[in-house]
Amino acid sequence: MTNKEKFKRFSEKHRNNLPYSLHFDWWNEVIHKNWDVAVVGQPKQTIAVWPYFFRKKGPWKVISSAYFTPYVGPYIIYPEDQKPSTKVSFEHKTIQALIEQLPKVASIEQKFHLNFNNGLSFQWNNFEESIGYTYVLDLNQSKENLWSNLRENIRRQIKKAEKDLITYNDFNAPLVEKLFQSTFAQQNTNYPIGDEKIIERLVSFINNHQSGNVLFAKDKKGNINAVNTCVYDAETAYYLIGGSEAKFKNSGAMSWLMWQQILAAKEKGCMVFNFEGSSIPSIERFIRGFGGELKSYHQIYKLNSKSLKIAERIRG
Repeated sequence: MTNKEKFKRFSEKHRNNLPYSLHFDWWNEVIHKNWDVAVVGQPKQTIAVWPYFFRKKGPWKVISSAYFTPYVGPYIIYPEDQKPSTKVSFEHKTIQALIEQLPKVASIEQKFHLNFNNGLSFQWNNFEESIGYTYVLDLNQSKENLWSNLRENIRRQIKKAEKDLITYNDFNAPLVEKLFQSTFAQQNTNYPIGDEKIIERLVSFINNHQSGNVLFAKDKKGNINAVNTCVYDAETAYYLIGGSEAKFKNSGAMSWLMWQQILAAKEKGCMVFNFEGSSIPSIERFIRGFGGELKSYHQIYKLNSKSLKIAERIRG
């Protein structure tokens, strides 16, 4: 049995516990190519997985974050009733076994899921470790509390949009991509997605698995103002893609759609809404306005290639 076959069986067994970005179906259907997985366990029982994406960076092969797949890293199934010291020892051995399966590449960069909290094994293997941030909203509260915790300007934008806009769910991948690209154009930023078919596969995944929403906002004249795309796993809704037309940026559509996604996720039974925090100040301010709690996650980086190190220093 190959590692990918073991990963598939592991994902089916632990479907209700895995983040969407650590499930075989996501990697098989959305990432689709240029990926592999490290696996630890016995022939009939897998105890840990670590799927990873690799790409070319100039002449170098690197492991990096896959598009729209913010959190990966080792996912471990622990034996029951372990003492704290035994659990940590088990983690070290398991993570070391996963690290040793990674291919030889010029560099490795990963963001780990929020439940991962032991980076010592990576430090011992000469990885640099840092912290990233996101905002997470508890959906186990009333709609009234969710509304009251919104920042005042967000509430104003939502009220404005309520009067003028209509939301609808549609799996129109080309339109999602058009609006997403428009947002980068407004910021005079290069479009960062190098896989021209991935949004199409992502939207198909959400539709086929009924695991999220692709919400559009249009005005009374039929003009599409904005889109907001979320994907669900068993417990959490994740905001993945947002975009708007420049001429409608003051319509309130982006705030309105995010609010609708929060309510839809709550109605679906999700316990958490993860906004996928950004280090870009303007985006961070927008996301912060929805009342989520700041959460940290682990990031690792290791540069193995001397030539890539020289090239990055020159570009530096």
